[in-house]
Order: sequence, then C-alpha cells, then structure tokens
Amino acid sequence: MSLEGNEPLLSLEETNALLDAMRSGSEGTSSVETLDLTSAERPLRDALATADAVARALAEAVDKLMLRQTGCSSSTEELPAEIIPYKVVRSAIPQGSAIVAFRGNDGSLGVMTLGSALVSFILDRRMGAPLGKDLPSEPRVSLSLLDRRLLEPFAHSVVELFAKHWCDDAKAFPAGPVLSQAADLPMLPQFEPLLQLVFRVTPSGVPGDQVMLALASGIVSRAKTSSGPQIITTEPNSIDRARMTSAIFGTDIDAVAILGHHHSTVRELLALRAGDVLRLESTPEEPLEVRVGDKPVFQGMPVVRRGNLAVQITALLSRQQQQGT
Repeated sequence: MSLEGNEPLLSLEETNALLDAMRSGSEGTSSVETLDLTSAERPLRDALATADAVARALAEAVDKLMLRQTGCSSSTEELPAEIIPYKVVRSAIPQGSAIVAFRGNDGSLGVMTLGSALVSFILDRRMGAPLGKDLPSEPRVSLSLLDRRLLEPFAHSVVELFAKHWCDDAKAFPAGPVLSQAADLPMLPQFEPLLQLVFRVTPSGVPGDQVMLALASGIVSRAKTSSGPQIITTEPNSIDRARMTSAIFGTDIDAVAILGHHHSTVRELLALRAGDVLRLESTPEEPLEVRVGDKPVFQGMPVVRRGNLAVQITALLSRQQQQGT
C-alpha cells in the first residue's frame, strides 16, 4: 500500500502481519490478542545515519589494513548504507567471493564478503607474488581450502575493525571460517531485512572490488550512541536574547482578512467573465476571519478608516479555535 513516489504506508512485514491476523480471525471468538505491527525495518532505518558515519571511519581503517597485510596502498570509497532483504544479499554474492559469517551476543547474524577481484589480489600478495603489470590474476570462480585459510587473517581483521568502530569492542562479533559459497551461510527468513554497508576497495594500480557487510537487527542494536556528531546547546545570554527578540519583532508577516466564501463548480468558474458578480455566503454584519499564514488568529468587523477599507479586531481566537477543534 503506497502512494506513487512516496514511501510505503506499511512495510512488507507489517502488511503480512496484518493479513495473517485477518486470516486467523473466526466468528464467535470472544478473546482478543494484541498484535504487534512494529516493522523489523524500523530500528535499521534509525541506524542509517550511524552506519554512514561508521562507514567513513571504517574506510580509512581498511586502507591501513590493506597496506599492512598486502604491502600495497589502496583507496576505499564507502557507499550509502541500505536496507536489503537477506534473500537479495545472498543472491548478489558473486562466485569467487570470500564470505565470513559472524554473530552478535544474541545470535544475530552478520555477513562480510570480499569481491572475487579483491580476493585474487590478496591471495597473490599473501603467496608472495610481486606487484607488477601482470597482477592481479584473473578473478577466481572458486576457492580451495588453502585459499580460504590464506584469506582468513584479512577477512577476520575486517570484521574486527567493523566491531571496533561499531561498538568499541573489536571482539564483539566472533567470526566463523571463510566460506566460498553463499549456500553455506546460515538460513534466515528470506525477506528478513539487513542493514548493508558497501565499500569499493581499489588497490594502487589494479582494478578494485567490493567489500560488503550485512547486519541483522541484533547487531545493529549494538551501535554506540556516540558515533554521531554531538550537538552542544547553550542558553542564550541577555544580549543574544534581546537581539533575537528584536529580529523577531521586526519580521514582516502577511495578515489576510477573509470577507466571505463562495462555492462553485469548475464549469461555473471557467464561465466567469469580467463584470460578473459572485455572491458571498456571508453578510456584512458577520465577523471576518483574519488569517496569519494558514491559521485563523483574529476575528474582526469591516470598517472604513481614513478612506481605506479596514478590519477592526474584535476577538483573539483560542488555540482550539485556531486548530479548528
């Protein structure tokens, strides 16, 4: 359910929960059970800004890791964080990627992948191959047991760097062995939403590839609260307050007096010509509505002052009247 161009009114999980509740209802049932329609995506959406801030710091840390473990400088670019279903995360992992699953303290799953081109470059460097125009070799389509063991120090270091920047604890998310097939990942509901962080790592002089981190809600909830910029607020002093008051009092606003209303059809409106008269649905004795912006604020009576049509204020509308209640 959505309006074109706008965010859905209900997420997929909320819609499914509502439909399940409707299907399970039966006539004559006297008991009523509380249904939680809270979307599983909501805490992930709330963490998007934190994820982007952590990604910027993690990109710099990955560059240092590349230099330390491969002897080659690199440039890492972080992409905006997204919320992706687990099914899409698994299906998007290309052959030849190195895959590492890690867990939060509540068992929540995280997935880290290294793209196949980056895997080939790291393996070449770990095996002692010199840098040159013939490197890296062609991306691998599968990884042997030896390949996975050689990749493990780098892959686990990426997970530890993420944990350090995410929750100030490098050992918070124990990582499993390096996998070579997405089918080897633990099973989750295929539409469970994950928070995805993607980086483009480009070693100096060679093509780059992606590093991806996908996080379930339990891991997302471990994000440190201080990762975002802190806003410091202070009370204005008397001089600042006087300046603000003066600026506010000197601001121009438009006040509009509504003489009356007239209802007509589109056909009648298009048929109007110069000289036609519109009959207002009010009398001269009725108070006028004076609006400031889009809200009615005063009531008044029409008068003539110094030859000009004017409005004499007779009442200040209450807050309830201004809100139309």
